[in-house]
Amino acid sequence: MTKAFDDAYANYLAALAKLDSTHDIAEKNLLFRQLTEQLSELESRIKQHDFIWQEYPEEELDPD
Repeated sequence: MTKAFDDAYANYLAALAKLDSTHDIAEKNLLFRQLTEQLSELESRIKQHDFIWQEYPEEELDPD
């Protein structure tokens, strides 16, 4: 999609890995809240991207 999306997804995966490796309940709670926020942001970016592409059929974007 975009570099910003790729970076956000990489951050999400890193936090998910950290959630799996930590044993501290307070840290797990914090990470879970962050993951929920990040996932919501990623979902809205995907929806926005899909909405934008629906406005432009492939024929108009690809002259070949």
